[in-house]
Amino acid sequence: MPLSKEDFIKRINVASKKEAADLIIKGGKIVDVFSGALIEADVAISSGYIVGLGDFEGKERIDATGKVISPALIDAHVHIESSLLTPREFAGVLVARGG
Repeated sequence: MPLSKEDFIKRINVASKKEAADLIIKGGKIVDVFSGALIEADVAISSGYIVGLGDFEGKERIDATGKVISPALIDAHVHIESSLLTPREFAGVLVARGG
């Protein structure tokens, strides 16, 4: 399902701290899978998507103090030929999701 204009604007507003996130995960340490570092920051979630790391406020809160937050089940990259899509279709899927 394509991202609606309203959801896009909401995510931008939450990421720029103009609007409260739906959910904040506070107090945990985030694994930077590229550098191996642990980052102390809140995770802001809007409409089920991570929209920011930092100091955020939200409507709901999960206390992750003493826990490690790690990305999982995320395909960090894909080759166009593996997608079995034409370049036009592939680009449309990526652009609609911010890739």
